[in-house]
Amino acid sequence: MAAETLLETHKLTKSFQGKTIIDNLNLNIKKGDVYGFLGRNGQGKTTTIRMLTGLIFPDSGEVVINGLNLRGDFKQAISQIGAIVENPVFYDYLSGYENLSLMVNLIPGIGKEKINEVLELVGLTRRAKDKVAAYSLGMKQRLGIANALLNDPQLIILDEPTNGLDPQGMIEIKEMILQLSSKKEITFFISSHLLHEVSQICNRVGILNDGKLLAEGDVSELINDSETHSLEEAFFNITSGGQH
Repeated sequence: MAAETLLETHKLTKSFQGKTIIDNLNLNIKKGDVYGFLGRNGQGKTTTIRMLTGLIFPDSGEVVINGLNLRGDFKQAISQIGAIVENPVFYDYLSGYENLSLMVNLIPGIGKEKINEVLELVGLTRRAKDKVAAYSLGMKQRLGIANALLNDPQLIILDEPTNGLDPQGMIEIKEMILQLSSKKEITFFISSHLLHEVSQICNRVGILNDGKLLAEGDVSELINDSETHSLEEAFFNITSGGQH
């Protein structure tokens, strides 16, 4: 049986100052996907994520999350997702636990016991009482994902989650995503320009170029269809006009 669609966009379009940034974007993310949203810097990935998370609205088109229109059913739809858009921001002078405690106070129906649960999921239990100022960039990213997990989302959206991380930090983030996907059955939508990293964790990808979706599908299928041997080669083949 085919997997159910969890997130989809229909002809999503956004312009700034007369320039079209996103042009008729049709995405389809299925439940259980670790979906890589690929494109070079400046191609519209972050703008798309800001629309998917309700930070900005499209000029036309729609975002549908688990059957709910984001604009029409905003509160219910947005409760289905957790996200890190660009770099997570925390109070450096507070501990990781204290930062999450502030967030829990803003979310109805969630108790403090949830904090320990999400800290364990991201491997920060031992550092929970340390001030965030002492955290590495990778630890801050993991704390950001812990924050995104507080409301038990079905989907987590991450914008360039491995940017600036050292090799060990990259490995930890990738392993954590795969564990959350398999053990908690969380769907991931991951924006990135790091093709090798994406190929190691994503089962499906969409390729964005100049605000348009050039291809979408299983990683193995895109590689085969473009007659290449890696996601990097397939990406360059597709974005250079070898396939449309």
